[in-house]
Amino acid sequence: MISVEEIQWIPGSREEVIGDKELADRKFAIVVEKALVEAKRHRVKLATHIVVGHAVPAIVDFIEREGFDLLVTGFMGHLALYNRVIGSTTDRLVELAPCTILVVK
Repeated sequence: MISVEEIQWIPGSREEVIGDKELADRKFAIVVEKALVEAKRHRVKLATHIVVGHAVPAIVDFIEREGFDLLVTGFMGHLALYNRVIGSTTDRLVELAPCTILVVK
């Protein structure tokens, strides 16, 4: 399981980056813990990873670096206008990921 901390602004100092990273880690800790409990309940081995960056490039880089051959991702429906103007993370992953992708709706 990979979670991506998106940093949306340019930090003013190293301390700001460290503070934001600690805050995001706490936020993701709840999600990761729930996922681990659910995986254990279903007897699934789950490794968790938290990376920093923008979602699509961070995930693609992680897949390439770790050599995964399958990415399972969720589909989050947006309005058609949003998808035309902004696009979706899932669409970009389908286009750019260097492996097979299973999209779960």
